[in-house]
Amino acid sequence: MLTGRTAKYVEAMIREGDDFDYYRWLRRVRQEDARLKSVAVSTSVQHIVPRPDHPAKITQNPGEFKDQETADTAKHKSVVRRTIQQVGHCTKSIDKPQKSIRQRLGDVCNAWENFQETRNRDAVYGYLRAVFSIVKHYNGRFRTKKLIRRAFKFAGLPTDMNADPFAVVIRCTCDGKADNKTISKWSRALRYVERVKKPRHQLTAFMKNSGGINACANLSAQLLGHSNRKLC
Repeated sequence: MLTGRTAKYVEAMIREGDDFDYYRWLRRVRQEDARLKSVAVSTSVQHIVPRPDHPAKITQNPGEFKDQETADTAKHKSVVRRTIQQVGHCTKSIDKPQKSIRQRLGDVCNAWENFQETRNRDAVYGYLRAVFSIVKHYNGRFRTKKLIRRAFKFAGLPTDMNADPFAVVIRCTCDGKADNKTISKWSRALRYVERVKKPRHQLTAFMKNSGGINACANLSAQLLGHSNRKLC
């Protein structure tokens, strides 16, 4: 929960967007704080006139004020930078609903179409990356079974809950153009990637460095052995 001036700062940035001016906002906030403080003081104590040598009578050097304002800007931005990212994520989750499984499967189908429309030998990695992403997305939320059911329904195919999720997504998004051997090979390769690849590594680079799709499929058999899931 944001409080105080930080909350006002975040609210102003979201409200004004590209028109946000930090110095203008800071002057406005300081004026408001001064006004509130003046009202509070005037209602509680008598007005005290400072002596000529009182610090309140000493005019601040404009350069020092500017330096202080710059320091305030840097400090404020460093404190708020992480917070504004969190607020942005919250705003996205409220304003833009999460994609449904059908929409995500549609994105994988688009990746398949893009793969089919190009002769680039590496285009298949874009499709496999899309398959890998949707399976990992629902694996992380313990919703793999839901993904399998919806995928079969999406493609109008009989449901098989014992099938490997990678194989299911491939079969249900390839428009019937990938044979069983290819589906098996790709799904085994992606199972190997899932088990071995570090999150910071890109899927395409990792698979290429491992020897390619065929090599990853073979390594999967060596590393994982026979799965209790059918390869669809």
